[in-house]
Amino acid sequence: MTRLFGFYTQNTLKCLYTLEELGTDYDFHLVDLFKGEQRQDDFLKLNPVGKVPVLQVGDESLFESGAICRYLANAAGSDSYPADPMTRAKVDQWMDFFSVHLGHWLNTQYFENVIKVKAQMGEPNMEKCAEARKFALTQMAIVDTHLADHTYLCGDQLTIADLFAFAYIEQVEHLDFSWNDFPHAKAWFDRIESRDSIQRGRAKVTPL
Repeated sequence: MTRLFGFYTQNTLKCLYTLEELGTDYDFHLVDLFKGEQRQDDFLKLNPVGKVPVLQVGDESLFESGAICRYLANAAGSDSYPADPMTRAKVDQWMDFFSVHLGHWLNTQYFENVIKVKAQMGEPNMEKCAEARKFALTQMAIVDTHLADHTYLCGDQLTIADLFAFAYIEQVEHLDFSWNDFPHAKAWFDRIESRDSIQRGRAKVTPL
C-alpha cells in the first residue's frame, strides 16, 4: 500500500500532483499541523524530523518532497523523470532552483501573509516580505525568459520539475503579485493548471 501523509502545504501538493499525474494508487492521510499531529509518536516513527509530507510504501517511509517525487516517478518507470542523464540532470536542476531560490522566497511570503494569520502566530514581518518579494520578482523574470523558448521547464515534455515548480508558483494567487510582466510564465502556469492531475490533487486538501 502507498500512503501520503500531508497537510495543505506546497510540499504536500507537489507530491499529490505527482501521484495523480502518474496515476498511482494511493491513500491520503491528513496530518493537521495546527493541532500538532506531526509531533505525535506514531508520526515521528515515520519521519523523525516531524514534518510533512511523508510517503509510506509498505514498511518503508520516505520524507522530503523532492525525494518523494523522484521515487514515485522512478517506481512508475515514468518519462516524467527521464532516464537520459543530461535530461534528468536538468529536471534536478530546476527542482533544486525552486527549492533553494524562487520557491524559498515565495514560501516566505506565503508563510508571513497566510500561514501566520491562519495559525494566529502574529502579524507578517514586513521586512521579510519585502526581501522575499524583491528576490522572487527577480527570479520569476529568469523563469519567464526561459519559458519564452520552452513549452515546459525541460523542453517539450512535462516532467516532475513542472509539477514541483507549479506547487510553489501557485502561491502567487494569495500574494500581492501581478502576472503582467511574466506572460510566458503565466502561459506555462495555465498549461499546468488545466491538467486533471492538478484538480484531483487540490481536491485532496482544504485550502487555508
